[in-house]
Amino acid sequence: MQTSKLLRDILQRHSAERIYLRDLISGMKERSFAGLLMICALPEALPLPVAGVSAIIGIPLMIVSLQLLLGFRKPWLPSWIANRSLKRKDVEKLFNKILSILEKYESVIRPRWKFVTHPNAQRLLGLLLLILAFIIALPIPFGNMLPAIIIIIISLGLIEQDGIVIAFGACLSCILFAFVAYALLTLSQFIPKLNSGFFAR
Repeated sequence: MQTSKLLRDILQRHSAERIYLRDLISGMKERSFAGLLMICALPEALPLPVAGVSAIIGIPLMIVSLQLLLGFRKPWLPSWIANRSLKRKDVEKLFNKILSILEKYESVIRPRWKFVTHPNAQRLLGLLLLILAFIIALPIPFGNMLPAIIIIIISLGLIEQDGIVIAFGACLSCILFAFVAYALLTLSQFIPKLNSGFFAR
């Protein structure tokens, strides 16, 4: 079943005013890891007007990445997170944005480079995703958008089992890590000079 059809089925099965996070996870079945990562990253990558979503899904983004690194077969969330709910209209906004991405690329994204989707390779991806989640959490103005986009690219590759897309996202993440490391190194050298100049006055 195509992922776009799976997401539509989830919305059809849950017609209540609010949808619980645990229901979204169970509805995505074997794609729950990648699907949850994409849902968590999307509000950070795009200016979606969904009130309160970032506060709810920011922590799961790091938790799910860590579980992928540790080799969990399916994501697990503490009950205080899994039992959180979102308004159905907000979930529809998220899903519609995901569907617009999937439907645009589903015709060209296909299962290939299966070695990249091997469980051992996915554990390495979990490490990359965890670092990306940590960068998102840093208080950097507009610093959450690029790592969130990379998480979406990797998640899309995981959902459709496309190793080329995953490898592309992993390469982008390495470039981002190098840039962040350089920025932090430059900042660490600049602050002592700034302090010495300030106290010299």
